[in-house]
Amino acid sequence: MTVSTRTCPTCETPLPRDAAYCALCGSPTTTEVIGETQAFRTGPASTSYEHAPDRLRQALGPNIELGRLIGRGGYAEVFAIRDLKLKRDLAVKVLRPDLIVTPGLLERFRREALAVAALQHPAIVPVYDVGEADGICYILMPLIRGESLKAVLQRQRRLPIEDVQRIVLEAANALAVAHQANVVHRDIKPENIMLEGPERHVRLMDFGIAKAVDSSEKELTGTGVVVGTPQYMSPEQASGEPNIDHRSDQYSLAVVAYQMLAGRAPFDGETARAIIAKQLLDPAPPLASLVEDLPLHIAAALHRAMQKNAKYRFDSIKDFAAALKNPGYVGPISEPTPAPPPPKRPPKWAPWIAAAVATVVLVAVAVTQWRPRAPSPSSPTAVRDSTPIIGPPSMPQAATTRVVSIPPRTKPGPPDTGIKVAVDPATAVGSQPDSSAAPATPPPSCQALYGRGDLDRALVVCEARANEGDVGSSRTVGLMLDRRSETERAVSFFKKAADGGDPESQMWMAERLEPSEPTEATKLYRAAANSNWKPAYPIIARRLQSGIGTAVNETEALRWYLLAADGGDSRSQVELAQLYSTSRNRTIRSDSAARVWLFKAASGSSPNHEAQYRLAMIYLEGRGVKKSEETGKEYLKLAADAGHLEATKELKKRTD
Repeated sequence: MTVSTRTCPTCETPLPRDAAYCALCGSPTTTEVIGETQAFRTGPASTSYEHAPDRLRQALGPNIELGRLIGRGGYAEVFAIRDLKLKRDLAVKVLRPDLIVTPGLLERFRREALAVAALQHPAIVPVYDVGEADGICYILMPLIRGESLKAVLQRQRRLPIEDVQRIVLEAANALAVAHQANVVHRDIKPENIMLEGPERHVRLMDFGIAKAVDSSEKELTGTGVVVGTPQYMSPEQASGEPNIDHRSDQYSLAVVAYQMLAGRAPFDGETARAIIAKQLLDPAPPLASLVEDLPLHIAAALHRAMQKNAKYRFDSIKDFAAALKNPGYVGPISEPTPAPPPPKRPPKWAPWIAAAVATVVLVAVAVTQWRPRAPSPSSPTAVRDSTPIIGPPSMPQAATTRVVSIPPRTKPGPPDTGIKVAVDPATAVGSQPDSSAAPATPPPSCQALYGRGDLDRALVVCEARANEGDVGSSRTVGLMLDRRSETERAVSFFKKAADGGDPESQMWMAERLEPSEPTEATKLYRAAANSNWKPAYPIIARRLQSGIGTAVNETEALRWYLLAADGGDSRSQVELAQLYSTSRNRTIRSDSAARVWLFKAASGSSPNHEAQYRLAMIYLEGRGVKKSEETGKEYLKLAADAGHLEATKELKKRTD
């Protein structure tokens, strides 16, 4: 792929040409997604070679006997064939009829086939040949005697933990060989994982095919195409990043493992775009809440492999496989903390709003609270300021400045004898007080400078206050350094503030430690929650329930869920209801309490549509309440009207 000057229609972030979604704000683009089923397509209706077999027979030639259709995907169909010349059974994959085959596309297919042909691994299904005739592009490969993982999941829904571990490890070993040869699969999904013979050995199909079909050169129909299956597509592939590497396969394989364990994919929706939006923006529901007796090391390994940002995943598929096999794995404690992602860009009008608010507040404070007094040479140069940060810093104001020296401190603390700071001449304080002069304006404080956007001065003053032990100033320095992408220094100040008990800094540190050190992240989330920082309540509850970075503790999770739910968090209300209804702890299990919280979530000011769906099913099935088809359908309709997929299906089934 190539990067163009195309921008997001909502936030104007520069986008790769083939991005299906903006990775920053989640807005959809005009790119078509070729997914696993035709329901996900936005282009014209597709035809099938099943209904035009003569054309396909003619393209394959007289030595090939065409058999039955054995599979169909979003961009291709697979037929069983018989090689009459060599007396062997094969399979042929044919690009769908509404895709235009060009010389460039065919050349890419041949190039990818050569790369795959060089791979030597029993779990990799080889490509025998790539051809084109009469506008039909096809791939010849062996016919696997078995069934796809997709068919197994459709029949069994979920698999035992030991089977999941074996399948993922066999697939990971095959991918490791491919990655060493710089071949990335790009379309790992249950349909491309075959289970062969009575031993159910893994066979991976379609290596390199997604890359060959990818339309960065606009050779396919439509405004642009991203090839892959939305439920399993990595965020970087969905957002059209130009350089997809081996970590994309790691993400997709982890999603497949999640589905095998939980009986459902972590992200679902009615359209490809809805699913991709969740892939980009939403965390996956904790596996431990869906799978009984799931070993902690498997949950931790999948959690890391499914990180949205590729740099937070395992360095290689081998490392992922090793973590899945290691019962002691809880996170890469020995690895360095990865750099945090850059902060989201605020709206264009935010700095001006912040500047206006900051100016009004500062003027009000100055008028109502300031009392003039003559400065003293021995007084400290910075006044302790606990004023909260008003908002994002505004643009620095142009002003004439001069440089003055700050006198040495007279109270204990780090030496500070040579600091130079730029100040306005109108507010500068000389080294000797002048009794005849008008009372001088106190030097601006750390938070005041930060609030009005004078970041260069703010950094000097705030850093001095931070070195004196002021927690709020340490956090402010961390924020400024983070904006400048000075990550290592920012971490040191956030850590200082977190150690001082600042809950915002504890949350900042926890979020960045989460991919690499889940145990330490959980400690920080718990510390922030214990400081009554409300955003930490649902996070620590979920980690305690799922056992991420700590032992599973449903009793403590219940306490934090209750606090979050009482605060009106509808998602926590639904998760609290789930805990009440599924807990194996008899002191927690309560179907009546679950119904109460579902009702609150379903009927609040911002109704939770998952809660509406669950309440509907309770009334329709009469679980603990008097069965009521009418009430159940009312809740179903509310959820379906809001776009809830399962509610829509259930309502249609009961209405037809």
